[in-house]
Formats: sequence, structure tokens, C-alpha cells
Amino acid sequence: MTNNEREPTEVSRSRNGYLWGILAVLSCPCHLPILAIVLAGTSAGAFLGEHWVIVGIALTGLFVLSLSRLLRAFSK
Repeated sequence: MTNNEREPTEVSRSRNGYLWGILAVLSCPCHLPILAIVLAGTSAGAFLGEHWVIVGIALTGLFVLSLSRLLRAFSK
């Protein structure tokens, strides 16, 4: 791929921003009860039920990371 075939930086930055935004919405800790209901009856749901504090902390960290990347992508 040559430099002429690359996408403009505005398009790739916008696309990356939207992907980080989707991840931020999905990993928001306020969605933890909904995630528990959706995953009920699966091994992931069992893990979530047993270790909800660890999952909540991990989702909060992922949410903060993705939200900061989202804001960085659209700030310029």
C-alpha cells in the first residue's frame, strides 16, 4: 500500500473515535446489571455473578480508557 492509497487522517480519526465511543457505551459500569441479565445462564454470566466487584472494576477501567481515547480522537 502506497501513501497515495491511504485514507485521509480525518476519516480514520473519525472512524476510530466512533469505535472508541461504541466500546465506551458497551463497557459503561452502569450497564453491568443489563450485562448480567443478558449473560445469565452462560459461563460468562456465572463468572460475572461470582466476581461482580472484579468485573465492575475492570469495566470501569476499560470505560475510562475508551472514553479518554474517544475525547482525544474528536478534540483535534
